[in-house]
Amino acid sequence: MKTLASKIGISELQIVSYNEEMLEDMMELFYNTIHSVSAKDYTRGQLDRWAPLHPDVAAWKQRLNRNVCKVAMIENVIVGFSELTEDAHVDCMYVHKDYQRKNVAGILLKELQQIAEERNFEVLTTEASITAKPFFEKHGFRVMQVKKKLYNGKEFINYKMKKQL
Repeated sequence: MKTLASKIGISELQIVSYNEEMLEDMMELFYNTIHSVSAKDYTRGQLDRWAPLHPDVAAWKQRLNRNVCKVAMIENVIVGFSELTEDAHVDCMYVHKDYQRKNVAGILLKELQQIAEERNFEVLTTEASITAKPFFEKHGFRVMQVKKKLYNGKEFINYKMKKQL
């Protein structure tokens, strides 16, 4: 059986604005991405705290409605999403495990960067996971600080990064 990734070319990718009808599919993508793609860099306990099986849906709704959230779709299937906050922070970047290294994240980042430039932001920031750090470095972000962050009772290493626009 062919996977979605092998049946559909990346040329059909569309970037759309988030709406609440997408939330359930986005939460599933978030959980599956963290537990598969980030598994090489984090322990099972860390993964469970970062992406619990039953996320705080109300908190996600509030967050996604507050920020600019762009969603990558192929034939009405969500393959990625990312957020930009009011203070020019790329708050998340998640891409379906079958679409890693196919430029989905790059296209989402380009969309957020364009919005940031339209708002006259001079710099973008992010706090990248161990897994995401190489992606952001490839796209011009530089590490400003290595941080140990306590999240849901587990310690994580992440990287405070920024990019001049």
